[in-house]
Amino acid sequence: MDAINYFNQELPKDVPEVFAPGIISTDGYEFAGTFTPDGKEFFFTRRPTFEGSANRIYYSARQDGDWSKPKLAPFAMDVFEMLPYVTPAGDRIFFSSYRPKPESSNRAGEIWYSDKADMGWSDARQLDASLNKKFTMFITSTADDTLYFTAKDEDRRGIFKSRLIDDVYQEPEYLPTEINSISPAHPFIAPDENYLIVDAQLKGMGLPELFISFRKEDGTWTKVLNMGDTINSTSTEYGANLSPDGKYLFFHRRNQSKGDIYWVSARIIANLREKALL
Repeated sequence: MDAINYFNQELPKDVPEVFAPGIISTDGYEFAGTFTPDGKEFFFTRRPTFEGSANRIYYSARQDGDWSKPKLAPFAMDVFEMLPYVTPAGDRIFFSSYRPKPESSNRAGEIWYSDKADMGWSDARQLDASLNKKFTMFITSTADDTLYFTAKDEDRRGIFKSRLIDDVYQEPEYLPTEINSISPAHPFIAPDENYLIVDAQLKGMGLPELFISFRKEDGTWTKVLNMGDTINSTSTEYGANLSPDGKYLFFHRRNQSKGDIYWVSARIIANLREKALL
């Protein structure tokens, strides 16, 4: 993989910094950033202010060495849309949208996707899978196309997963108590499925923090571990993602009414693994 140009930003170390201030992170409210694997496109959610629900999906593309000014993504509509996620293969992007559903739809959920084609991104389609229920959001994927997502199923709410078998997503599986005991949301699953980052509001409503769980050799998960004061410095952190090269962790943080995307060296993940597996 060629080195990714992160909007010509100075690379962060072990203390989180605002990502691309004035370009991606502005006086508005930005969250849920995701790169394509080649590092040439960046998608994220933006709305004008913290209060309100005017979420839209924006993107910037790099051509001839320069990044374009962010604008609505090629597949996006000017309606409530958010939480884009590009799969590890780079061939699909999932997102949440309140656009009108097709007349033939038999899914109550708001999960849509666009596929990468030779000429760009396809028109968006509603995800026709059993996991796309009335409440499903923030989908992320492993390298073998297993989806992890936030959902509510009858009286259970938290993180679920669905494996892809013979091109069919299977019935969602509820993750174990080591993860779901904290009522988590917004999962990021590592491409190799070796760790999972979630956020939860253990300090109260509106005070999310990031937690991490690691998969053990026997396939079970460690109990979720708070990612620490350096990451969770304001208790407004949520929506984690990893750069395609695995070097940087991205997440949202709010300071007063301004919300930005932050990034930090992913070395913290290896350090937390040692602590979690003690």
